[in-house]
Amino acid sequence: MSHRIGDFIKEKLEEKQISMRALSKQTNINISTVSRIINYKRKPTNQHLMEISKALDIPFEELLQKNGLPVKTTEKNTNDEQDYTAMVQHFLKQSGDQHDSFSMKKIEEKLYEYEQDAETEKGQHLIIENFQKKKENAGSQGAYMQQLTSFFHRFCHKKGTRKELILMGAALIYFISTADVVPDYLFPVGYLDDAIAVQVVMNLLSNKY
Repeated sequence: MSHRIGDFIKEKLEEKQISMRALSKQTNINISTVSRIINYKRKPTNQHLMEISKALDIPFEELLQKNGLPVKTTEKNTNDEQDYTAMVQHFLKQSGDQHDSFSMKKIEEKLYEYEQDAETEKGQHLIIENFQKKKENAGSQGAYMQQLTSFFHRFCHKKGTRKELILMGAALIYFISTADVVPDYLFPVGYLDDAIAVQVVMNLLSNKY
């Protein structure tokens, strides 16, 4: 619910012992705007939430939920994909960006394409040489990044069946690639897009393909 965002930010500030003025400096959001957001005198924009996410080390998707994005929490596997999809659509709508081509089908098609690449020497070198750098540049936190890191270590040490390694490799190439269904320049939508791809692969792995 949107009425929770101010209290949530205030609680996190107290938890981390950060003042509103310090948050303002870290995010380049005017101190009066920070105060108005916390005191429910204005609704934060997606860009505000993104900057606050980075400053307070809170997953952006969690702030979106606190700001009023409805997210279901039952039947975890399927709804995780639906939740992330809803977040991307919500962000694009709020930002005025039109990407009518965004769909689960397109993400699945791109992952299938990357499965072929993950088996090649070129694809394996791409993952090994570029994952850590892309991870640092993304600067995002959350369960999906932890899962990607786990995929990376398993892929590098070949901990899994051939099919498991191919699926994990596809998710890693999707993350590294600049040709995602939603381009990375639409940050932070790009990393939500990556999160959907990770969830698709996790579901495939848990369902034994």
